[in-house]
Amino acid sequence: MSKRDLILDALQELLYEGTAGTASVQDIASKAKIAKGGLYYYFKSKEEVLDALVERQYNYVIETCRTKLAAVDAPALEKIKLLLFFYRSTAVDRALDSALHEPQNAAIHQKSNAFIMQKLAPIVSGILQQGVEEKTFVCAHTEQTAELLLSPIIFLLDPGLFTWTEQEVQLKLKALAKMLESSLQAPPGSFTFLYENWTTQSLK
Repeated sequence: MSKRDLILDALQELLYEGTAGTASVQDIASKAKIAKGGLYYYFKSKEEVLDALVERQYNYVIETCRTKLAAVDAPALEKIKLLLFFYRSTAVDRALDSALHEPQNAAIHQKSNAFIMQKLAPIVSGILQQGVEEKTFVCAHTEQTAELLLSPIIFLLDPGLFTWTEQEVQLKLKALAKMLESSLQAPPGSFTFLYENWTTQSLK
Protein backbone atom coordinates (compact mmCIF):
# COMPACT_ATOMS: atom_id res chain seq x y z
CA MET A 1 0.00 0.00 0.00
CA SER A 2 1.27 3.47 -0.88
CA LYS A 3 2.04 6.08 1.78
CA ARG A 4 -0.71 8.22 0.31
CA ASP A 5 -3.27 5.49 0.97
CA LEU A 6 -1.85 4.93 4.44
CA ILE A 7 -2.50 8.60 5.19
CA LEU A 8 -6.06 8.40 3.88
CA ASP A 9 -6.70 5.22 5.86
CA ALA A 10 -5.34 6.92 8.97
CA LEU A 11 -7.81 9.80 8.64
CA GLN A 12 -10.60 7.32 8.03
CA GLU A 13 -9.70 5.49 11.25
CA LEU A 14 -9.78 8.81 13.13
CA LEU A 15 -13.24 9.41 11.69
CA TYR A 16 -14.37 6.03 13.00
CA GLU A 17 -12.96 6.92 16.41
CA GLY A 18 -14.74 10.26 16.37
CA THR A 19 -11.55 12.25 16.85
CA ALA A 20 -10.94 13.49 13.30
CA GLY A 21 -12.51 16.88 14.04
CA THR A 22 -9.83 17.79 16.56
CA ALA A 23 -7.01 15.75 15.05
CA SER A 24 -3.92 17.60 13.84
CA VAL A 25 -1.68 16.80 10.89
CA GLN A 26 0.69 15.23 13.42
CA ASP A 27 -2.12 13.02 14.73
CA ILE A 28 -2.88 11.79 11.21
CA ALA A 29 0.81 11.15 10.52
CA SER A 30 1.18 9.27 13.80
CA LYS A 31 -1.86 7.13 13.04
CA ALA A 32 -0.35 6.37 9.62
CA LYS A 33 2.98 5.58 11.32
CA ILE A 34 4.90 8.00 9.12
CA ALA A 35 6.80 11.22 9.78
CA LYS A 36 4.88 14.50 9.65
CA GLY A 37 7.15 15.58 6.80
CA GLY A 38 6.12 12.45 4.91
CA LEU A 39 2.50 13.54 5.08
CA TYR A 40 3.38 17.01 3.81
CA TYR A 41 5.05 15.41 0.79
CA TYR A 42 1.58 14.32 -0.36
CA PHE A 43 -0.75 16.89 1.21
CA LYS A 44 -0.43 20.54 2.19
CA SER A 45 -3.01 20.41 4.98
CA LYS A 46 -5.48 18.29 6.90
CA GLU A 47 -8.23 19.66 4.63
CA GLU A 48 -6.43 18.29 1.58
CA VAL A 49 -6.28 14.85 3.22
CA LEU A 50 -10.04 14.93 3.82
CA ASP A 51 -10.62 16.17 0.29
CA ALA A 52 -8.61 13.24 -1.11
CA LEU A 53 -10.41 10.76 1.15
CA VAL A 54 -13.78 12.03 -0.13
CA GLU A 55 -12.60 11.69 -3.73
CA ARG A 56 -11.38 8.14 -3.12
CA GLN A 57 -14.66 7.14 -1.50
CA TYR A 58 -16.85 8.58 -4.24
CA ASN A 59 -14.61 7.21 -6.96
CA TYR A 60 -15.35 3.81 -5.45
CA VAL A 61 -19.10 4.52 -5.46
CA ILE A 62 -19.15 5.74 -9.07
CA GLU A 63 -16.93 2.97 -10.40
CA THR A 64 -19.08 0.38 -8.60
CA CYS A 65 -22.14 1.85 -10.32
CA ARG A 66 -20.37 1.88 -13.69
CA THR A 67 -19.27 -1.76 -13.35
CA LYS A 68 -22.73 -2.97 -12.33
CA LEU A 69 -24.39 -1.03 -15.13
CA ALA A 70 -21.94 -2.35 -17.74
CA ALA A 71 -23.05 -5.87 -16.88
CA VAL A 72 -26.69 -5.06 -17.67
CA ASP A 73 -28.30 -5.36 -21.10
CA ALA A 74 -31.43 -3.24 -20.76
CA PRO A 75 -33.35 -0.37 -22.41
CA ALA A 76 -32.30 3.18 -21.58
CA LEU A 77 -35.13 3.90 -19.15
CA GLU A 78 -34.34 0.77 -17.17
CA LYS A 79 -30.66 1.72 -17.12
CA ILE A 80 -31.39 5.15 -15.66
CA LYS A 81 -33.53 3.51 -12.99
CA LEU A 82 -30.80 0.97 -12.23
CA LEU A 83 -28.06 3.61 -12.12
CA LEU A 84 -29.95 5.66 -9.54
CA PHE A 85 -30.66 2.51 -7.54
CA PHE A 86 -26.98 1.49 -7.64
CA TYR A 87 -25.91 5.01 -6.64
CA ARG A 88 -28.30 5.18 -3.70
CA SER A 89 -27.60 1.64 -2.50
CA THR A 90 -23.79 1.64 -2.78
CA ALA A 91 -22.55 2.17 0.75
CA VAL A 92 -20.92 5.49 1.55
CA ASP A 93 -18.80 5.43 4.70
CA ARG A 94 -21.07 6.77 7.45
CA ALA A 95 -18.26 8.39 9.43
CA LEU A 96 -17.05 10.20 6.32
CA ASP A 97 -20.59 11.24 5.41
CA SER A 98 -21.09 12.69 8.90
CA ALA A 99 -17.80 14.58 8.64
CA LEU A 100 -18.88 16.12 5.34
CA HIS A 101 -22.01 17.50 7.00
CA GLU A 102 -20.04 19.37 9.66
CA PRO A 103 -20.06 23.16 9.10
CA GLN A 104 -16.27 23.43 8.87
CA ASN A 105 -16.26 20.97 5.95
CA ALA A 106 -18.92 22.76 3.90
CA ALA A 107 -16.49 23.59 1.08
CA ILE A 108 -15.35 19.98 0.78
CA HIS A 109 -18.97 18.85 0.86
CA GLN A 110 -19.74 21.11 -2.08
CA LYS A 111 -16.69 19.81 -3.92
CA SER A 112 -17.82 16.23 -3.32
CA ASN A 113 -21.19 17.01 -4.89
CA ALA A 114 -19.49 18.59 -7.90
CA PHE A 115 -17.21 15.55 -8.18
CA ILE A 116 -20.21 13.21 -8.21
CA MET A 117 -21.87 15.32 -10.91
CA GLN A 118 -18.75 15.28 -13.11
CA LYS A 119 -18.42 11.50 -12.81
CA LEU A 120 -22.08 10.54 -13.17
CA ALA A 121 -23.09 12.95 -15.95
CA PRO A 122 -21.14 11.17 -18.73
CA ILE A 123 -22.70 7.85 -17.71
CA VAL A 124 -26.21 9.32 -17.82
CA SER A 125 -25.40 11.08 -21.10
CA GLY A 126 -24.46 7.72 -22.64
CA ILE A 127 -27.75 6.22 -21.45
CA LEU A 128 -29.70 9.14 -22.92
CA GLN A 129 -27.90 8.63 -26.23
CA GLN A 130 -28.93 4.97 -26.11
CA GLY A 131 -32.52 6.14 -25.58
CA VAL A 132 -32.27 8.37 -28.64
CA GLU A 133 -31.03 5.43 -30.71
CA GLU A 134 -33.90 3.31 -29.36
CA LYS A 135 -36.27 6.17 -30.31
CA THR A 136 -37.48 6.30 -26.70
CA PHE A 137 -36.09 9.83 -26.28
CA VAL A 138 -35.65 12.89 -28.44
CA CYS A 139 -32.59 14.72 -27.17
CA ALA A 140 -30.12 16.90 -29.06
CA HIS A 141 -27.99 17.74 -26.01
CA THR A 142 -27.53 14.59 -23.97
CA GLU A 143 -24.64 15.88 -21.85
CA GLN A 144 -26.50 19.00 -20.69
CA THR A 145 -29.73 17.07 -20.14
CA ALA A 146 -27.82 14.56 -18.00
CA GLU A 147 -26.56 17.41 -15.82
CA LEU A 148 -30.08 18.81 -15.47
CA LEU A 149 -31.38 15.38 -14.48
CA LEU A 150 -28.70 14.92 -11.84
CA SER A 151 -28.60 18.44 -10.38
CA PRO A 152 -31.78 18.16 -8.29
CA ILE A 153 -30.85 14.68 -7.07
CA ILE A 154 -27.29 15.58 -6.08
CA PHE A 155 -27.70 19.19 -4.92
CA LEU A 156 -31.33 20.13 -4.30
CA LEU A 157 -32.14 16.93 -2.43
CA ASP A 158 -28.91 16.80 -0.43
CA PRO A 159 -30.06 16.60 3.22
CA GLY A 160 -26.86 18.34 4.26
CA LEU A 161 -27.83 21.43 2.29
CA PHE A 162 -31.63 21.49 2.57
CA THR A 163 -34.17 20.04 4.96
CA TRP A 164 -37.28 18.98 3.07
CA THR A 165 -40.31 17.09 4.30
CA GLU A 166 -41.27 13.80 2.63
CA GLN A 167 -44.08 15.61 0.82
CA GLU A 168 -41.75 18.32 -0.47
CA VAL A 169 -39.31 15.72 -1.78
CA GLN A 170 -42.12 13.89 -3.56
CA LEU A 171 -43.39 17.10 -5.18
CA LYS A 172 -39.94 18.05 -6.41
CA LEU A 173 -39.28 14.62 -7.88
CA LYS A 174 -42.69 14.51 -9.52
CA ALA A 175 -41.97 17.89 -11.11
CA LEU A 176 -38.58 16.59 -12.31
CA ALA A 177 -40.23 13.49 -13.78
CA LYS A 178 -42.75 15.62 -15.70
CA MET A 179 -40.02 17.95 -16.97
CA LEU A 180 -37.93 15.02 -18.21
CA GLU A 181 -40.88 13.33 -19.90
CA SER A 182 -41.71 16.59 -21.65
CA SER A 183 -38.18 17.57 -22.69
CA LEU A 184 -37.25 14.04 -23.83
CA GLN A 185 -40.67 13.44 -25.43
CA ALA A 186 -40.81 10.20 -23.48
CA PRO A 187 -44.05 8.25 -22.93
CA PRO A 188 -46.18 9.49 -19.99
CA GLY A 189 -45.18 7.82 -16.74
CA SER A 190 -41.67 6.97 -17.98
CA PHE A 191 -39.96 8.62 -15.00
CA THR A 192 -42.32 7.73 -12.16
CA PHE A 193 -39.48 5.64 -10.72
CA LEU A 194 -37.80 8.90 -9.71
CA TYR A 195 -40.24 9.37 -6.85
CA GLU A 196 -41.69 5.93 -6.21
CA ASN A 197 -40.33 4.54 -2.93
CA TRP A 198 -37.99 7.51 -2.58
CA THR A 199 -37.92 9.04 0.88
CA THR A 200 -35.69 11.56 2.65
CA GLN A 201 -34.01 8.63 4.38
CA SER A 202 -32.96 7.17 1.02
CA LEU A 203 -31.13 10.39 0.21
CA LYS A 204 -28.70 10.02 3.10
